[in-house]
Amino acid sequence: MPLCVKTPKHVAEKMLKIIRSIGVFDKHYRVYRDDNYVYIPVILADKEQLISILEKYNAEITKCNPPSAKTVIMKKPPSYDKIGDVIVIREKVLETFQDKDELVSLLLMLHPNIKAIYVKKSTDGLYRASNLELLWGTVEKEIITKEYGLKFKVLLDKVYYNPRLSEEHNRIAQLVRNHEKIFDVFSGIGGFAIHIASNKKAIVFANDLNPYAYQLIIENIFLNKNRLKGTIIALRLDAKLIPSYFKNGCFDRVIANNPHYSLEFMDAYDYLLRPGGILHLYTVCRDCSEAIQRLSKKNLHWKFIECTRVLDYAPYVFIHRIDLAKPEN
Repeated sequence: MPLCVKTPKHVAEKMLKIIRSIGVFDKHYRVYRDDNYVYIPVILADKEQLISILEKYNAEITKCNPPSAKTVIMKKPPSYDKIGDVIVIREKVLETFQDKDELVSLLLMLHPNIKAIYVKKSTDGLYRASNLELLWGTVEKEIITKEYGLKFKVLLDKVYYNPRLSEEHNRIAQLVRNHEKIFDVFSGIGGFAIHIASNKKAIVFANDLNPYAYQLIIENIFLNKNRLKGTIIALRLDAKLIPSYFKNGCFDRVIANNPHYSLEFMDAYDYLLRPGGILHLYTVCRDCSEAIQRLSKKNLHWKFIECTRVLDYAPYVFIHRIDLAKPEN
């Protein structure tokens, strides 16, 4: 019967590197795991070879039944999001895998150190929170993830978070100039705000009505305080009431990332922006022509700058960003 090094999950990656470096990894088998331990197949002429190392990492040598390397699944990896040490897949992904264990095995092969795999059943309610079902692993819903070296705390089932927006967060941050005053109307956990403030000496008002998101904005500011050049002010206001708290035209840039509802608050964006100010508006549509047609019905006569496809949303439907400038007169 094959032998494995049975190691706690939190040191498995380090143990695997050690085993490979000293040339005792058994390539005929694959690494596998259970709820508490990772099992690394080894070939040992002398068990004493690893004893001192195993004791240091609270690991041991045991008989095991690892999967054969010949049975490596060659199926195309599914679409998924990796958030910290957790993977989230869409419910429709399960339809392409008759055997859930097959899906789990494939994901573990790609990411052997993850702690949990969740299925996203839906996005629910006013706050766009995710309805999650644990497919494998231990319950891990408080996550620390990174975007361009910045740290973000996420509560997976309490707030909306999409790791695929990290590039968009960074892209908008690069457009901002020093000393701009910015209002992020639907800030979520503070993605745009923290990217901007880490790049530029700007003032960013990061607003979200979700109380969990509001708290996470504050926590994420502290997580990144040593990297921030600008200032972030966290708010929890209803977007429709925002104008009553600010002077007309006092912001240089407004970010409106609430794709299903962003068009409902055009009057608020108009009030907040100074003449010539920039609006980054996100909306769900098939293409830019459809997005521009929807905007034209608002009769705002703003200057169109650009329309960019940002993310896939559904078959033939995408999230687009429309950049507009408020008229000077």
